[in-house]
This record gives sequence, C-alpha cells and structure tokens, in this order.
Amino acid sequence: MLVNPAYTSRTCYACGHCAPENRESQAVFRCTACGHRDHADVNAAKNIKAAGQAVSGRGDLGTGRSVKRQPPARHTRTGRSPHAARSAGIPVL
Repeated sequence: MLVNPAYTSRTCYACGHCAPENRESQAVFRCTACGHRDHADVNAAKNIKAAGQAVSGRGDLGTGRSVKRQPPARHTRTGRSPHAARSAGIPVL
C-alpha cells in the first residue's frame, strides 16, 4: 500500500495532533499538544511507516528485488562471473 505523505511532517507520531505550529523549523518537530520532540523527517517517516508500507528510494515497496536492478553478470565457461574470474587471475574468453 502506498501512503500519501501529505501532512505527515505536521502530525505528531506520539499523539496524532496535526498542526503547522508543530514544525518549529525545517528540522525540528515539537508537538504543541503533548510536547513530543523529534527530528521532523524522522517523525514524518514514523507516521508513514505506521500508515502503511514505506516506499523505497527506488520506487518499489521495499520488499523483494527492485525492478530497477541491473541484470546479473554473464558467466564465463568457468562458471564464474567475469569480474570474479579476473580477480582470480583467470583469463576471460
């Protein structure tokens, strides 16, 4: 499930109070209702995680393999990848 990040940086992870005044600065979060303090990005990340499954920086759901991975290295006749063969001193054909 994807989570809409709107207002997660204004919402207190501890009590759920949402107000623009909760953001003292770009980095500081302080809840005006309960006094909870945290880094603003960390507080927002906790809210997103609690609301559902966080999305990774690669655009996937952070589970399994990303679809944006490079294809695996082709193997040589030795059964090793070209990089492993070179580092072992085996000539790559």
